[in-house]
Amino acid sequence: MNKGSKKILFLSALDFKEKSIQVIRITPEAYRDHGWKVTYLVARDNSPNGNYFYEQEISPKEIAINRFYWPLSSLRGRSRGFVLILLNKLAGLWVALRLFWLGRAYLKKENVDVIYGYETHGVLALGLLRLLGWAKESKTVSRFQGSFLNEMFENKQYIRLVFNWDRILAIRIRTDVLIMTDDGTQGDLAVQAIKKGQSYNFKFLVNGVDAGRADAQQSIEGIVSRPFMFVSVSRLVSWKRVERCISLFAAINRKASRPCLYRIVGDGDERPKLEAMVADLGLKDRVTFVGAVHHEQAVLEIKKAQVLFSMYDSSNVGNPLIESLAMGIPIATLQTGDTGTWITHGKNGFIWTPQELDFESWAEELIPIVDNPKKYLEFRKNVQPPAEKPLMRWDERMMVEIDVVGEEV
Repeated sequence: MNKGSKKILFLSALDFKEKSIQVIRITPEAYRDHGWKVTYLVARDNSPNGNYFYEQEISPKEIAINRFYWPLSSLRGRSRGFVLILLNKLAGLWVALRLFWLGRAYLKKENVDVIYGYETHGVLALGLLRLLGWAKESKTVSRFQGSFLNEMFENKQYIRLVFNWDRILAIRIRTDVLIMTDDGTQGDLAVQAIKKGQSYNFKFLVNGVDAGRADAQQSIEGIVSRPFMFVSVSRLVSWKRVERCISLFAAINRKASRPCLYRIVGDGDERPKLEAMVADLGLKDRVTFVGAVHHEQAVLEIKKAQVLFSMYDSSNVGNPLIESLAMGIPIATLQTGDTGTWITHGKNGFIWTPQELDFESWAEELIPIVDNPKKYLEFRKNVQPPAEKPLMRWDERMMVEIDVVGEEV
C-alpha cells in the first residue's frame, strides 16, 4: 500500500471520546497512521440522557471531520420511558438520513476506496447509498461494537426486538466486510440469525488493550501498607448495575479485618442515586466517585486496584475486564453473555450467577484474598486471559482490521 493512496469515508452517529469507548477514535486514527486519507462524517448527541454531555469535542489531526448534532436534544433530555425511546428513534432516523445526504454530497465530488458505516445509523446511511447506486465504486464495511440482539432472540423479547428493528436491518444490509466486536454479548450468534441464507465476510474481533502484566506489579509491602482497593470503570447508567458492586463492597467492608476502599470511575444519570445509596450505607468515607476520566487515567485506576468489580446486566466482557486480565488483576463479576468463557471462578476471578444475588456469601469468598496479602498475590499468578482468547495491543488489533479491509480494495 502506497502512503496516501487510499481514501476512506466514515459515516457515524458516534462521536470521538476521551473517557470511554476508545475504539471510536482509534479506528480512524489507525487508518490515518497507515497512510489512508480519512474523512469522518459524524453526528454528535449532546442530550443530557446521552454520554457525551461530559465530553469535550475532539478533532484528531489529519482527519477531515464534518460534524453535526442530533436533533431534539433538549426535549429528549426532559423525556423518560416510552416517550424518550420514541424521540430517540425519530432523532436516529433523521441522523441516518442526514449522514446519507452528506455522504452522497461527498461522493459526488470525491471517489473513495472504502465507505465505512460505523454502528447502526452509519450502516443504515451506507445501505441507502448502496441502494441508490452512490457506493458502487467503493468497497463497503459495516462495523458494530457488539450487540444485545442475541439476548433478545434467546429470551423471546419480542417488544425489544420491535424497537430494535433499525439495528436488525443494519446488520442485514450487505457489505463487503462486516466487523463486530467480540464483547461477550454473543453478537456472532445474532449475525448468524439475521443473515441466515446470506453469504457474508464476517470478522469477530476482541478489542485491544493498553496495558500488560508488567504495568501492574504489586508487592506484599505495597498491599499491606495501604487499604485493599476495589474499582469499577463504567458509565453510570442503569444496565451497568453499579448498585450491585456497592452492595458487594458493603458486605466485604463489614467482614474484612483490614480497611477497604472502592473507587467508582465513570459518570452518568445514575450517579445521584448511587451517591445516595452510598450515603445510606454509611460508606461515604470508603467509596469515592472519581467521575469520568480520560481513558489513560481509567487504565491507571485499574492498575492501582487489587480487584475489579463488573456486574452488568448483559455481557461483562468490556475493556475494563480485558485490561484487568492483561494486567493480572482479579475480577469479581457475573455470568452474563459470554463472560464465563473469560472468567473461571476461583482461578482468574470470581463469577456468580445474576439469578441469585447473594452478596454476603460472595463477600465470604473474597475475604481470604482481601485479608491475606500472600494469598492475594498467589491468586494473581493465575489471573490472565484464557489460552484460547489471546489479547492484542491496540496497534496489533487495528492492523488485523486494516489488513482485512485492505484486501477488499
